[in-house]
Amino acid sequence: MRPKTSGVTKEIKIKRCYGCGAILQSDNRLDSGYIPKEKLQSNDEQLCERCYRLRHYNEDSETPHFNEDFAKILKEAKKKDALLVLVLDSFSFVGSLEPSLVQTIKDLELTKILVLLNKRDVLPRSYSDEKIVSHIKRELNSLGLNPLDMLLISSLKNYNLDELMEKINLMRENRDVYFIGVSQVGKSSIINSLLKNYQNRTDKFITTSRYPGTTIDVIRIPLDNKSYMFDTAGIFNGKSLINNVERQILKYIIPRNEIAPRIYQVSDKQSFLLGAIARLDFVKGAKTNFTFVLSNEVKITRTKLEKAVRTFDSLIITKDTKPISRMITESKDLVKTHLVLPNDSSNKAINIAGFGVIILEAKGQEIDVFAPANVLVDIEDNPWY
Repeated sequence: MRPKTSGVTKEIKIKRCYGCGAILQSDNRLDSGYIPKEKLQSNDEQLCERCYRLRHYNEDSETPHFNEDFAKILKEAKKKDALLVLVLDSFSFVGSLEPSLVQTIKDLELTKILVLLNKRDVLPRSYSDEKIVSHIKRELNSLGLNPLDMLLISSLKNYNLDELMEKINLMRENRDVYFIGVSQVGKSSIINSLLKNYQNRTDKFITTSRYPGTTIDVIRIPLDNKSYMFDTAGIFNGKSLINNVERQILKYIIPRNEIAPRIYQVSDKQSFLLGAIARLDFVKGAKTNFTFVLSNEVKITRTKLEKAVRTFDSLIITKDTKPISRMITESKDLVKTHLVLPNDSSNKAINIAGFGVIILEAKGQEIDVFAPANVLVDIEDNPWY
């Protein structure tokens, strides 16, 4: 059994294996999440020893997909009338919605939900908080989810975190709290930020262990002598680009600083190469302003449509762009999604889940988007308009 950890210190920091989601520890090699002590002390993101061996021997690792264990935890939350804190990504909302998680919440008729929209700090300051929240609320309602409240936050900049704790204490009604969300949404970062100001006024301890009846590691944080806050492992979302490329290039894909939107006014028969990860072809339509809301680290290369394939493949060979993925060796490795926008002058956004959005005025344009297989590509109303 792992040592219990007192909750009165500000030095608490939770680290999870990015392969399986287990909480990293250096005490017991036979227990889940084991990693040598010297690696555990590093600030870099790490694989547990088991996942490291699996990946280096080219075997499949047990990535934490949504499964019956997660459903069991949600059923328990429902039974206890607990507060469910659903963490989403305000930058890549579509990429942070895992279909099975959404369906299970609907099936269980869970309504005692607080939605957190994390990563406000990477969105341009000119974007309205109110419009961001109202758009995502409409999208959630259209999916059949009706949370009691929503809050736009930034765990990195401590934006609205004081209000977050106030909301949790008010909404939980002295009952348990469950944090849940997909991987890379910043859920553990939120927990760590809350722990910096955490004071344990109980005779209980912060512990990490398997949730009863499941194989999922959870962090159990006492809120009072009768209730706890549970942090679950991040859930794998196969429709998000960040789960379809290697870990090493996520530093280019996931925004770390405020995004500077890039605007291009172009006629049709033009192509935009987004690093060597994705491609957008403007096949047909009137002259259009394209606004790319992507990580500042993604290099955009503009070229004629007829040269798109050759230029894309050349960028991979010469490594004259970023990011480049070992999983994408040529244009043929990408899958095409053909989009036809309405002809109504509405403000639309093309989503590449987990990667970013491209904003434009809909004038009946025909556009082809090429992305890795399984990555969701769709059209929605501009979330920031």
